[in-house]
Amino acid sequence: MLRRIVCSMLVLCAATANAQIRRQPPISNTDPDYWVGLSLGYMEGITLSDDQTGALWQFGYSSQIRATLEKTISRGATVGIAAGFANVPLNYEGGSFNSCGSCRADADINQYTAFVRIGGGTGFHGLYELEGGVTQFTNFRESQSQTRLDPVNGTSDGTIGFGGGIAYGFSRTSNIYITEMLDFVFHRQSAGVEQHAPRFFTFRGGFRFGF
Repeated sequence: MLRRIVCSMLVLCAATANAQIRRQPPISNTDPDYWVGLSLGYMEGITLSDDQTGALWQFGYSSQIRATLEKTISRGATVGIAAGFANVPLNYEGGSFNSCGSCRADADINQYTAFVRIGGGTGFHGLYELEGGVTQFTNFRESQSQTRLDPVNGTSDGTIGFGGGIAYGFSRTSNIYITEMLDFVFHRQSAGVEQHAPRFFTFRGGFRFGF
């Protein structure tokens, strides 16, 4: 009798354990639907001439804060939008009567882009990115007096860029990355200045979270 009771209890326990195992959800191997990220970039200097005022802008090196929102389209691939902001020192030369003639100045360089990013997973992996959008040069002002300089309304120019780097995934929902981007800015130059699209490099480091 005791043997039958023990056997019955073992069978019941095995059946209960098997049912619990079957009810456990499978481990997901898919990427999150969305990602948010923040990065800090180091922007290389760039020299532009202004077709409207005739001024020459010699931008120096600066840092850039960039925020991103991405949508997963397949495993390891996303499309997204980004907004980057930088306050940049420059040498401002020439220009209209509203300019300083030649002085140290500051301006804001803002970038609004859409991009495609390839590369994902846990551990170390490669990362590739292609972007396109608008670069704004705005809020020109003399460094000491903060007097506004032309062009008062700034200028917006089409931009395309590409680059790559490395990333490290801590899990399927978090990673850090380092990339270098080359951006071409389609800015209309003054007469007598080379007409190729100005370009600058941005070295970025950032992190992303998926949800």
